[in-house]
Amino acid sequence: MFYEIPSNLSAELAELDGYIADFRQGRLDAAALKAHRVPFGCYEQRRDGTFMVRIRTTGGALSPHQLGTIARISARYGASSLHVTTRQEFQIHDLSLEDVTTVMRELLAVGLASRGGGGNTVRNIMVSPEAGIGLDEVFDPSPHAFALTSRLISEGDSWLLPRKLKIAFSNSPADTGLAQFNDIGFIARIRDGVSGFRVYVAGGMGGKPEVGHLLHDFVPASDVYLIAEAVKRLFDKHGNRKKRNAARLRFLWNSAGEAGFRDLYAAELEALRTEGRPPLLVEDFSVEGLAPDIAPLSVGSSDFVEWKNRFVSAQRQAGLYSVLVPLFLGNVRNEDALRLADFLEPFGPQTIRATFGQNLRLRNIPEAYLGNVWSVLSGIGGLSRAPAMLANAVSCTGADTCQLGICLSKGALTATLDTLGKSDLPLDTVPDFRLHVSGCPNTCGQHLLADLGFFGNAGSKGQRMYPAYAVVAGARLADGQARFARQVARVSAHDVPSFARDVMALWIERKAAHASFADYIDNGGEGDMRTIAERYREIPDFRDDRSYYVDWGASEPFSLAGRGSGECAAGLFDLIELDLKAAARLRDGESGGDLTEGARLQRLAFLASRALLITRGVQTPSDASVFEAFRQHFLQSDLISPRFGEVVNAAERRDEAALLRLTSVVSELLSAVESLYQSMDNSLRFPAESSQDRARSAG
Repeated sequence: MFYEIPSNLSAELAELDGYIADFRQGRLDAAALKAHRVPFGCYEQRRDGTFMVRIRTTGGALSPHQLGTIARISARYGASSLHVTTRQEFQIHDLSLEDVTTVMRELLAVGLASRGGGGNTVRNIMVSPEAGIGLDEVFDPSPHAFALTSRLISEGDSWLLPRKLKIAFSNSPADTGLAQFNDIGFIARIRDGVSGFRVYVAGGMGGKPEVGHLLHDFVPASDVYLIAEAVKRLFDKHGNRKKRNAARLRFLWNSAGEAGFRDLYAAELEALRTEGRPPLLVEDFSVEGLAPDIAPLSVGSSDFVEWKNRFVSAQRQAGLYSVLVPLFLGNVRNEDALRLADFLEPFGPQTIRATFGQNLRLRNIPEAYLGNVWSVLSGIGGLSRAPAMLANAVSCTGADTCQLGICLSKGALTATLDTLGKSDLPLDTVPDFRLHVSGCPNTCGQHLLADLGFFGNAGSKGQRMYPAYAVVAGARLADGQARFARQVARVSAHDVPSFARDVMALWIERKAAHASFADYIDNGGEGDMRTIAERYREIPDFRDDRSYYVDWGASEPFSLAGRGSGECAAGLFDLIELDLKAAARLRDGESGGDLTEGARLQRLAFLASRALLITRGVQTPSDASVFEAFRQHFLQSDLISPRFGEVVNAAERRDEAALLRLTSVVSELLSAVESLYQSMDNSLRFPAESSQDRARSAG
């Protein structure tokens, strides 16, 4: 109900079924399958043979019926719990490969898709979790995010970008949607009575993080699609596809320079206006509170009052309230999710949003039913009786399941929350403090947006490695003031809980003198943190205290064994290079020993013909269509000499006798394809095409 599923998704799932079948029967290797499944939001977990599916939920919005369906799917095929991410998505873990597309089809039946949950695609669009209900919001941008999602995911070029493209909407200058930290960010504004947005571009975390750059101080809301599409198009055309580590939009901003980037953007925007692209069809998602046919529950206990003070907020709509549902590490048991979904069903479809803190926020609850909510939530998540500061703490999955994880970040955060919870610190005085932990320098735990954050790395003493964390602090989020947390110290994983307790004690003592934790960091706090870290600088030898060398939640000494390459970047070049390398092995006699010589040549010609088709936007479902597409896009365009037509025709007919007569020409075909690939620029254009583009621009 929050976005429209593209009509071709069913056919694409059938293609994915085919790729999985080919993999199972040995016709497709694991790396090639990865390149096809990751754009569907399907990732392999750290344990071999288990997979996760990430579900697109724009702005974290789900109906109770959709939540219940996800929980039932997880119970039937996957893990015992659902997982909520820091980008407002839901994940189902521990799936077998055979069940992946079955799960995707069952999601499709309730209006949900995982397409774009990974890979070089338009990713889940984020929205302020309080959008539509916040007391200080300018207006609700959710309908624009929903409509933009529907439009972009229906467009074929949204699935083959240089790298992922992330978009966010904020409902106020507080930037609670993190618009300044995404590739495209919209912050709600009203100018002269017209609703619109301030627009930021080329922000992002991960490698070489960068705060977004102001693209427009104000645009009317009717221009949202044109702006997003113009940025997407320039990224598609000019993004660096060859160098994965320099492929995000922020690298294009820096390589082109601000003036060059703006010129490219202006050209795309003008072209779209000339085409007459229509604005988004924005539906009204007016907020209303439904009185269910259940009896209100009156509760007067002190625990209920404390819970309301911590987790219940008045909405801008009189008489309605929102409730934060704290989920420990973003996990909710399937049975609890079902219980919550069944309870919320009578309150209407617009009652659930996921937050950036990996929690759920219920909305549109009439005041009379807060006692009922308290009764349902008291057994869910385990943090409903904890201070809000602990409930809002964030950790990525870390080395438990992620192939990139260095440290067990969930274990570190669990130990830290336990230490803080058992302390006598008045944590209710700092409910909005942001504590984030990531298992590696990648920012899945959003440590760069934290007041106090940690990201995993490795230390060593003598011949022994031990788990450690870099400490960052002092992020600012508000519109025009944004900055990332900066690195201030380093501690062993063993000492993270004690270090965090010491920092919180000092901050609570000194916060009255500072407007924010970031102000404190700028005015003496960084030095205080370095002083605290110095207390923990020396660690004992392994023979004296083994615990420093064993990560939180582990039983064996720390090592980096099992850490692999991540799957987030599976894309075009994975497929191209897989085909070229496989063809080269056949040419050099390093594989294909079980094939006849003619069959080896046919396979070599097939791989050479297929390798570069994806640069033309062609993903061929059958062998025959490979040769047809190669003739159309390469031989007839003279990118590859037409003299290879005879080889292509023979390979298409599987005429082994003809191929044997053309053995040397088959090898020359591969050499020609390899040479063309090497000549390709960072935007997948070949020299002749680049010259044509320059000529058109000059004209």
